[in-house]
Amino acid sequence: MDNWGDKVPIIDDQAYSWGLLFVMVGPAGVGKNAIMNEVLHQLPDLRQLPTATTRPIRDTEQQGREHLFVTEAEFRDMERNKELIEWQVVHKHMYGTPRKTIEDAMHDGQDLIADIEVLGATYLHTAYPNNTVLIFVEPPSVDELISRMAKRGETQEEINTRLQRVEMEMQYAPQCDYLITNYHDHLQQSSRILHGIVTAERSRRALQQLRIKTATVQA
Repeated sequence: MDNWGDKVPIIDDQAYSWGLLFVMVGPAGVGKNAIMNEVLHQLPDLRQLPTATTRPIRDTEQQGREHLFVTEAEFRDMERNKELIEWQVVHKHMYGTPRKTIEDAMHDGQDLIADIEVLGATYLHTAYPNNTVLIFVEPPSVDELISRMAKRGETQEEINTRLQRVEMEMQYAPQCDYLITNYHDHLQQSSRILHGIVTAERSRRALQQLRIKTATVQA
């Protein structure tokens, strides 16, 4: 079931002057956050968008950095107050994208990056078609993915639950703008690819802004 805060796409004539939203998509355990963190250290003007979730915080995470960790009651309040632009239930936990955070940043020209599940990514791309860049991260194999989940301390039950979504998530890759295959022990290579994507999209946006400015002057 899709849980979208608004059914009408949010499109603005000034969208090309807004910030960009880089959305990392892919199966759990594929290494999205590791790649993202490498690039965040390299690009201090790129900010991580913390999404709201009811899942427990992990040892390597901080409140308000990767996620806004909330109770189910708090999440329901955010939904009821229309504070979430979209939300989904994934692996028995709720995840949602805070409306004000993303829209304030975009209007201020701030570029954001986030790890968002496939259905949420679809809605964000529909809502902000000129500002959302979808980047799919895939594992070299499902066996490698299982190994990574086990190494980060997930139980066999948790791994089995996540694997139930993998086939669906992998089918989303062709709909994305970019693809990164994250091989074992190739974090630096994957982060260089992501760094290049961010740089290229920023250059593309600057060119689009120049074209709009030129067209306006000529008119």
